[in-house]
Amino acid sequence: MIRKKIISAALAMSMAVGLLGGCSSASNTDTNTGTTAGTTQAQTEEKPQAMGRYAESSVEFPGESGDRIVDMIQLEDRSLELYIKESSGINRYLLRDGQWEKQEKSLLEELEFPYYFNMIYGEDKNRYVSYHDAEEYKAHLVKLEEGQPPKELLEDILSVKKDSGYYAVYPDYYGITADGTILMSDKDKTVAYTQDGKELFSMPQIWSSMEWRPGGFLYDDIYLTIGNNCFLKYDVKEQSGIAKEEIPYQSHSEYGDSSSPTAADRKGGFFVANADGIHHMAQGGSIWETIVDGKLNSLSMPSVYLNKLFVGNEDDFYVWVGTGENDQLKHYVFDPNMPSVPSRTLNVYGLDLSKDDTIRQAASMFQLEHPDVIVELIDGAETSGSTTVSDTIRALNTELLGGNGADILVLDGLPVDSYIDKGILADMKDVLKPMIDSGELMGNVAAPFTEADGSIYQMPSRMTLLVAYGDQKAIDSLGSLEGIKTYQQNPSNLPIRPKTTYENLLRQITTISYNEIVDGQQKKLVPGKIKELLETVQTVGEACGAQPSFGEDEESGMGRVYNMRFGASGFMDSEYERVDTGKSSIAIDSANGLSGLIMSFAVINKNQFTLQSVNNSYIPKGVLGINKGSQDMELAQEFVRYVLGSQVQGSDLSDGLPVNLKAVDEWMVDKKSSEYMVAVSGGDGYELAGSWPNKEEKTQLFRLAEGADRPIIVDRVLLGIIIDETKGFFDGSLSLEQAAQNAENKANLYFSE
Repeated sequence: MIRKKIISAALAMSMAVGLLGGCSSASNTDTNTGTTAGTTQAQTEEKPQAMGRYAESSVEFPGESGDRIVDMIQLEDRSLELYIKESSGINRYLLRDGQWEKQEKSLLEELEFPYYFNMIYGEDKNRYVSYHDAEEYKAHLVKLEEGQPPKELLEDILSVKKDSGYYAVYPDYYGITADGTILMSDKDKTVAYTQDGKELFSMPQIWSSMEWRPGGFLYDDIYLTIGNNCFLKYDVKEQSGIAKEEIPYQSHSEYGDSSSPTAADRKGGFFVANADGIHHMAQGGSIWETIVDGKLNSLSMPSVYLNKLFVGNEDDFYVWVGTGENDQLKHYVFDPNMPSVPSRTLNVYGLDLSKDDTIRQAASMFQLEHPDVIVELIDGAETSGSTTVSDTIRALNTELLGGNGADILVLDGLPVDSYIDKGILADMKDVLKPMIDSGELMGNVAAPFTEADGSIYQMPSRMTLLVAYGDQKAIDSLGSLEGIKTYQQNPSNLPIRPKTTYENLLRQITTISYNEIVDGQQKKLVPGKIKELLETVQTVGEACGAQPSFGEDEESGMGRVYNMRFGASGFMDSEYERVDTGKSSIAIDSANGLSGLIMSFAVINKNQFTLQSVNNSYIPKGVLGINKGSQDMELAQEFVRYVLGSQVQGSDLSDGLPVNLKAVDEWMVDKKSSEYMVAVSGGDGYELAGSWPNKEEKTQLFRLAEGADRPIIVDRVLLGIIIDETKGFFDGSLSLEQAAQNAENKANLYFSE
């Protein structure tokens, strides 16, 4: 147990998560019990404030820019040992009193390694190294002892003939017991071997499919590994292969804690670190206790990947994290003078906040800079309990019109024009005008969201740029419904869209033609455009082989892919393979980050295509507004300014391109190694390799982004109406005229409300 733990009753209640049900059915109950839109900051009487919580700091790694952190282990005295690839080779450092001390030898001098390796510190007090030889398709486990040559272990078990073309064994974890027994995790079991290769017993687990599994450890005779929605706890001295305990994961995310780092508490229990914080399970316990609240530090940042967790000597913790750009070591120390619960609360509401990484990242960063503030993120889809978007919005509107609601509104999918007309949103002109006038905020983003009188009630925090490459005539046709239909009616042209469902096609073509279908000024449908939309979708669908739905096993399982819906717009992140193999005439990609464009640029360069914007258009993401009824207007304004600032915008979170020009400079810096490569291959023999976008490619992308001056703001409720009312046309139960009329009637009723 942690001695220095002072948590207010209210916070403790929200942190404790009851573990109900068996191992394979961990509870998925959401512990967020906030109202639909959140509530304003409570006005309460002065009460003595509970003090004490864990504060975060960073321990700088040694080395220079470009050096690579390879691995880190913890020794018997709980000191940390770091292995880093520097220009001089692999070096070893020891962390003592907050300072890294370079060791005389790395213990790896006699070995040659590939790009990665994993260090193991055994219960026998010896070091071991594990790595894979890509040329020989062979795994290695080597024992390292001071003054002794490296010793290969389990050679017969790990070896495979070079010409076999695969790894027979690809371990994702090793543990070494005090008597030298080797625990080797591979696929669905961990097998115990003597050091000369004799198999002793095995312990079932689930297959993590990770190169190195962070979830699990060996301490004394306790071995922790991962099961089905739970941790499995074995006593290795029993050699029974039967787990003594099945402990449900602390996290209720899709994959639970299968990739969360763990560490022994040295008292029979253990800790786990995830986005929600650092949590403790006592020996024989049944309830997780949150020790470090992840919402108040870097652990909850979407940009952060948790590599390893270490427990210090002073009830402190170290977490080695990666951010995609660099590695960091976070240190968590109990501060008795810090309030247990921040004194100020900023509520942020959105329909899909769980999917908005920029807002979540900004919330974590903002809290780190403002220790007296907690940013509560309220996801409308999770907290409302409603089954439809329209029901969720109605509940939100009732609260806002009553003068309540969150301080910040993420307006994606919400009736912004109505909020402006009803005076719900505050004017952010004083906050944003300096950023606009200085040129920091992109003019093509700021201008469309600035009212005629100069007022600013909304502003995107990201932009999804729609880009296309392939046949130039097909790209040119995207300017209108008539152009798309005319192009596709020519039998000599390839399909303009990949094979998919009619609903996906309807979403895609509605998105790129939205400003033609909906009169933004009059707030109504343009007469006759729904019928033209349906005719266009039908023509495109017949060319690509679209269906209302596909059998899951159709075309050797491709039916599942065709049925997938890729977001509200219906577009996949990248369609590179379809145009590269001649299945469609063009690819339309949603440019949300650099990693998603690796294969796009590979195809563009291979086929000498040109990357172009689709109608100079973009989809605004994370559109920010301030509730005029906010009880802390100054804090709300500061948060908006922070989200749009270069510190947040400079991170590539793959959820949209930056809207801040200073941040573009950050994106232009080559933070990825020149060795960063991605390769794909298919069962049909298709192969393609791509590398991280270079400066020229990034320049081309951002030039298009700065020139895109047509925001596409699709009304989610209206899109749902169009889809629901026209399904009958595509399955043959409604005529074109009747389907179009049904959609127009329902849409006009919606607009009138």
